[in-house]
Amino acid sequence: MRSPRIARLRSRLSYANVTATLALFIALGGTSYAAVTLPKNSVGHSQIKKNAVRSGEIRSKSIRLSDISTRTRSALGGQAGPPGPQGPAGTPAVSEHVQVDSGGGSKGTGSVTHTESNIYTAIFKRDVSACAYSATLVAAQNGPVFEEPPAGRITAASAGGPNVTVKTFDAAGNPSPLPFHLIVAC
Repeated sequence: MRSPRIARLRSRLSYANVTATLALFIALGGTSYAAVTLPKNSVGHSQIKKNAVRSGEIRSKSIRLSDISTRTRSALGGQAGPPGPQGPAGTPAVSEHVQVDSGGGSKGTGSVTHTESNIYTAIFKRDVSACAYSATLVAAQNGPVFEEPPAGRITAASAGGPNVTVKTFDAAGNPSPLPFHLIVAC
């Protein structure tokens, strides 16, 4: 005995209904098959039709600057606007300096006292204790004589406030009065 449901279903089955249902399953199954069996990164530029990918289909923040052509980047830049007003002038890097001969004579933005044979104190008009110092042995004019310093070394250190102590030594490390330049950068 047949059930009334199956009989009613058979009465409604037609060739068109069966064909349409099979076509639907094949179409959906084919898409699923392609999605499952395609290897990673197998779809490239040549497989994608022009204008097939729209902005809504691109994950946010996934496009890098290197992904955009140079020409497109230039077009996005637009024209430069007018220059803004010039800012105030900065302070010069070299704010204080002195040139000193071996006898302690000096010229520059500070004065120098020669306290011992190789010890000089440069005195500036402001506090330079937090600044950087660069001292170099150099050839210098000492009255009518042009002094060429021998090989040696030099040190510079803060003496507090506006004062910088400079010590000069010959190549053997002995205290020696030598000409130098001192640059203070604040």
